[in-house]
Amino acid sequence: MTIRRALAPSLFALVVAVGCGSSTIDPLDGGPGSSSGANGDGGLFGDGSNVYGDGGYYPGDGSPGSCSPLVLADGTTPQCADCKDNDGDGKVDWQDPECAGPLDNDEATFGTGIPGDNVDACKQDCFFDGNSGQGDDRCEWNLKCDPANPGAPSCPYDPGYKNCPGTQSAQCIAFCAKLTPNGCDCFGCCDVPTGDGGVAHVTLSSTCSMADINDPSKCKTCTPNPSCSNPCDRCELCLGKTTLPADCATGATDGGTGQTCSTGEVCNETTACPAGKFCLTGCCVPVLR
Repeated sequence: MTIRRALAPSLFALVVAVGCGSSTIDPLDGGPGSSSGANGDGGLFGDGSNVYGDGGYYPGDGSPGSCSPLVLADGTTPQCADCKDNDGDGKVDWQDPECAGPLDNDEATFGTGIPGDNVDACKQDCFFDGNSGQGDDRCEWNLKCDPANPGAPSCPYDPGYKNCPGTQSAQCIAFCAKLTPNGCDCFGCCDVPTGDGGVAHVTLSSTCSMADINDPSKCKTCTPNPSCSNPCDRCELCLGKTTLPADCATGATDGGTGQTCSTGEVCNETTACPAGKFCLTGCCVPVLR
C-alpha cells in the first residue's frame, strides 16, 4: 500500500495539465499556474494551497478542474493519486483506507503495487519511503524477531535469533516516522479496525484489504515495533478508521478537542495541506522528491 521501490529524484518532477497544454513543475512549488485548480490559478483556494501542493489536487470537491492527477516524470500516475476510484469502493485516493501515500499504486489492497517491492522475506526497512533498502533511512528489522510470526513460512519466528535491535537509529526515526501513517510502525505493521469494535495488528501486503481484515491467512498478524512508530490517537484518523468520536469532530470552542495530528498539520475535506505535502490518514506528510 505505499512506496518502497527505488525511485530516482527525477521521478518526483511532476507534469500536470494546464488548459490544453502541460508543464513540468517542481513538486514543492504549489504556486499560481502550477495546476488547473478550481480557480484556474494553482489551487482550490486560489492561493496555490492544495492537498499535494503540487498540482491543484483536492479530492472531495468534485468541481471541474479541482483534481489534477499526480503525473511522474516517467509519465505514470499512481492509483492513489489519479483522482479515480480504482477499486470501486466509493473512496478516491487519500480517502481510500488502503492508500498509504501518494506513490501507492494499489488502491484495492494494502500492497504498494510497485514491482519488486517487499521482496526480502526477512529483512525490513522503512516501509513508506518509496524504495527498498536501508541506505537512506537506516531502519532495520527482521521478521525472525516477531513472535506473531508474520514472516512464515519463508521466514518463521526464531526465538534464538540474536540480531533483534530493541531500538532504531535516530536517523531511522527522524526520516521514517514522519512518513508513517497514523496507527502504523515504520515497518508496515498497522492497527486496523476490524469492524466489530476491535483492532487487528496486521502487516500491510497485497493479500490484505479492509474486506479481508479478519482473515489471518490474508492479513497476517504482526507485533508493532514501538521504537519507530506513529500511534493512532483517539482523535486521529487512521488506516481503516474514517470517522472520529463526536467530541473530536468539533473544535475547542464547541467543547470538543477537534481532530488532532502528531505532525500538527491536520487535513480533511475542507482543510488542505501546504505545498509539497500529501493528506494521509488526516495528516499532512511530505511528498518525497
